[in-house]
Amino acid sequence: MKRPLVCFSLSLIAGIICTNLTYSYLFAVLSCAIISIIVFVLLKDRDNSKFIIGGIVLFYIVGAVYYLYGYNRNLYKYEEFAGKNVIIRGYIDSAPEIRDSTIRYILKTEEIWLKGDSSQKKKVRGKILISMQKSDDTKLFEYGREIRISGKINIPKGRTNPGGFDYRKYLNHSGVSATIFVVDRNIYPQKSVKGNIFVKAGLGIRERIVNVINQSLPPQQAGLLNGMLIGYREGLSKEVEDAFSNSGLTHLMAVSGANIAFIMLPLIFIFKKLKFRQNIYNIIIIGILVMFTFITGFEPSVLRAVIMAIIILVGQILKRETDIFTSIAFAAILLLLLNPGSLFNIGFQLSFAATISLVLFYSNLKNMLSFGFLPEFITDVLASTLAAQIGVLPITVFYFNKISLVSILSNLIVAPIVEFITIMGSLMALLGQIHIIFSVLIGFCNNALLSFVLFVTKTTAELPYSVITVSTPSIALVIVYYIVILFLFWYRPKHKTKLNYRYCALAGAVTVMLIALSIFWPRGMEVVFLDVGQGDGAFIRTYRGKTVLIDGGPENAGENSVVPFLLDYGAAKIDLVVVTHGHDDHYKGLLPVLENFKVENLIIPDVDINEGFSDALEIAQKRKIPVEKCEKGDVITLDKRTYIEVLHPKKGAYFNESDVNNNSLVLKLNFKDVSILFTGDIEKEAERLLCEDGVDLSADVLKVAHHGSLTSSTEEFLDSVNPDVAVISVGKNNFGHPSKEVLERMDIRDIYVLRTDMSGALVLKTYGEKIRIRETVP
Repeated sequence: MKRPLVCFSLSLIAGIICTNLTYSYLFAVLSCAIISIIVFVLLKDRDNSKFIIGGIVLFYIVGAVYYLYGYNRNLYKYEEFAGKNVIIRGYIDSAPEIRDSTIRYILKTEEIWLKGDSSQKKKVRGKILISMQKSDDTKLFEYGREIRISGKINIPKGRTNPGGFDYRKYLNHSGVSATIFVVDRNIYPQKSVKGNIFVKAGLGIRERIVNVINQSLPPQQAGLLNGMLIGYREGLSKEVEDAFSNSGLTHLMAVSGANIAFIMLPLIFIFKKLKFRQNIYNIIIIGILVMFTFITGFEPSVLRAVIMAIIILVGQILKRETDIFTSIAFAAILLLLLNPGSLFNIGFQLSFAATISLVLFYSNLKNMLSFGFLPEFITDVLASTLAAQIGVLPITVFYFNKISLVSILSNLIVAPIVEFITIMGSLMALLGQIHIIFSVLIGFCNNALLSFVLFVTKTTAELPYSVITVSTPSIALVIVYYIVILFLFWYRPKHKTKLNYRYCALAGAVTVMLIALSIFWPRGMEVVFLDVGQGDGAFIRTYRGKTVLIDGGPENAGENSVVPFLLDYGAAKIDLVVVTHGHDDHYKGLLPVLENFKVENLIIPDVDINEGFSDALEIAQKRKIPVEKCEKGDVITLDKRTYIEVLHPKKGAYFNESDVNNNSLVLKLNFKDVSILFTGDIEKEAERLLCEDGVDLSADVLKVAHHGSLTSSTEEFLDSVNPDVAVISVGKNNFGHPSKEVLERMDIRDIYVLRTDMSGALVLKTYGEKIRIRETVP
């Protein structure tokens, strides 16, 4: 088999992915046995079959077991100390990361013990993420500084909403097992300095480069150049980073193959002029490239590019020709053996996807775009940009839900000057070590080019429809996408095959049938009580696909929880957004939904207390979203079998106490024989009015009012509703929610209670008779 390393790398990746999905050693062994049988049957008659089969099986089981072992080891490392005040001794294992008013470090721990009990010291080798507030007199700690800290160990939450971000897994893949927040007075620096001498040297050089660039250029230009040279992006504001993302120019700040080329080519030229032997200068360049990885902080894109460059340089020393696909596979194997969790790093995925796409598609795209009226450099830029973009598109959409429609234009404009910026920036960084005046003088020229890039970035990002927001694609759709582009831009041009229109028509017919099947197949109704912290938020999708969002939690929940959930759930359009009342913990999280999604209707209670709705109503007016006021007696029809009854507020019935809470919309969702009662934040006064008016409150599921507060969920009200299940939407709070008395009332009535602070989002699925409930955090 040609290129066995490619096959082995794919086998290693498959093993890691399988255990990432199952977290089972038994599955790893069984699946390995099945794969062994399959590859034996398929490859037994090929040359070197024993070597190939053995390699595939070995790399698969190594990937599966090694990943799972590392994941489990990191996951539970500090479990016994979770939520406890401890003292930790260790040393700083990273450069300080400064964002706004927060400073973060990675702490490599050596010893840990409970505060006040130093006799029970325990040796624990692991990593903890330290966070602390930045102030004017905060002292930064250098890499390797030994420190002793005290604080409360926190084990990060995993995924709490369907499709949401799993922060615990994200940290685990970097080897970090816990977090801790500390204040200055609880940090005790020690005299000794530890750590890797090469890392220390690399970070020292990086700091010197950043200082030189910062002294030579205005802040934003300096931040951009630092990002382009060494991947240091802390000097850029969030607005500028967003502009780069929207304009499709983020790759400029990702150090990768181009930077390695800019290092290698000038050095090769100089060494040749100095009459150095190739073997000697190749070894020197390898050393410089290794040091560059320390300077850039071991970014996956840099490691991939450096490994591939070293393979080429070593091949020249050994007088062997290198194969690009084998080099890519070797780089992937090496990085994954160092840390299997790297596979789930976005930088790792983007770097390899872009590189493979350029290798496969660039030449074919260039041939397709070679029109007589286009200059060759434009054709080169277009081909390289398109090749990289079509390769990374599913990844960027999957993680960021954005497609930049101006990326080709912006890249076409700035690409010709990127090389000049990088070369002059490298000279600034190098000569500035001799004297800052040299860097400042070169900076006068480079500043103009960097300012031009910033201008193009901001201008293209602000163009109408420069970027569109899309729903998260399914894994199946991503696979189909890659199959199609491989056929169109690699296999077909390479083998000069013609499109078979019969097959195309058949594929189109099958696609239409699958879409029709997905539309008309009975899906039932789904209700998701979101985990939005201390607040309320619920999503409804009817059996006919109508979407409703009732409340959205507090302000931070909008961007962090509600919007990602909607995009992952494929809800690009919301038919109905309901604000039960004007308190921040219910409606603030809806503001980014109203701003960024197509919303057909906004519903608020028909009361005079509208102070809390002002910003929501302003957005609705700006985006021409119809606003409806609802009161008792209104019925909202969603489809033939699904409707919402408005049970409260009653016209003219206002309360002197807790007016806003007691005038919350109370809604009863009905689907065939199933009903769910949404109560907003009503309190005992509104509950009493509902009971006295003889409203049919009976429901299978009750969304408990006011997060389980003692002021709500009276005995009379619970008896009237008589639910089987009660859902309490609650987070960390200082109000005592949910109340112990309320929980006891429900326990007496055999009501099954579920809480979002314990179970994460709660997904209810029904076909109109029974209800299945799934907890996001079991």
